Amino acid sequence: MTRITAVDNQALSLRVMELRRLRYFVAVAEELHFGRAAERLHIAQPALSQQIRVLERELGTRLFERNSRRVALTEAGAALLGGAPQLLQVAAELEARVRAVSVGGAGCLRVHTTRSAPMGITAALIDRFRSEWPAVALDLVTGFTGWNLEELRAGRSDVVFVRPPLDAGDGVEVVPLGDEELVVALPAGHRLAARSRRRGISAEDLRGEDVVSWPRRNAPGMHDRIEAQVWAGTRPHVVREEPDDEQVLRAVAAGAGLAVMIGTRLASLRVPGVVVRRFSEPTPTVGLALAWRPDGAPPAAARFVELAGRLASPTAG
Repeated sequence: MTRITAVDNQALSLRVMELRRLRYFVAVAEELHFGRAAERLHIAQPALSQQIRVLERELGTRLFERNSRRVALTEAGAALLGGAPQLLQVAAELEARVRAVSVGGAGCLRVHTTRSAPMGITAALIDRFRSEWPAVALDLVTGFTGWNLEELRAGRSDVVFVRPPLDAGDGVEVVPLGDEELVVALPAGHRLAARSRRRGISAEDLRGEDVVSWPRRNAPGMHDRIEAQVWAGTRPHVVREEPDDEQVLRAVAAGAGLAVMIGTRLASLRVPGVVVRRFSEPTPTVGLALAWRPDGAPPAAARFVELAGRLASPTAG
């Protein structure tokens, strides 16, 4: 009887062992009958016998003792059967994972959110995506529109949340998600803070007021859109710039000036000493969107963008 040695018989290498023939071998080994195995595999018996002979030639050893009365495993066949089913299972799982990644149902998706929109549709989209595609690992990073776009163009992110309008370029596509209302954050002792909630703040009310803002480079399009709507062609009297919304609100609470902010963001950042008032009609707004590069993006990115389109505001875009 031919024996399999650890090194001498290199034919055991998976490089020469076709998985299809390995499946055929397992069927015959479990049935110990070529006819029944052929029926199980839905192939002709002569073809099955031929494939087993090819496998034996590849491995350099006989796998079955067979005659007109019976089929039995050789010692080499028993050794192969000891690991073949597990190998086939691993191969099937690997194939399933590869197919899932290829259609966006698995793998990793790098998403950059924007600090100005941690909740609302951002949170809803992320939660829904995780629910619909649990095998996709989301790598989440929070930044600003300008930096998010840089990361997207550099290939360090797959999908980014941004504040339009923006000059995308470089094959970047922008998917609108909707608009959000702007409000005014005032120091508690400010004259406008005493105004009734029912009476909105007008653009004229803000003329000449000291303003606390954030750097334009964070989101140039959003920055300019706010100025165009609220100050209508004039420039706000910015007395102080802070890097993010939290710092802006602390400056407002300290009496440095007022700030124009996104209402939903302000609602999640309650700071003592700050009073919030809405604008009168027409209410100024800012947009929220997704940006991505379809060319070269992982399949999961298309799934994310498609879901965003389903969840987006009916008025988006």
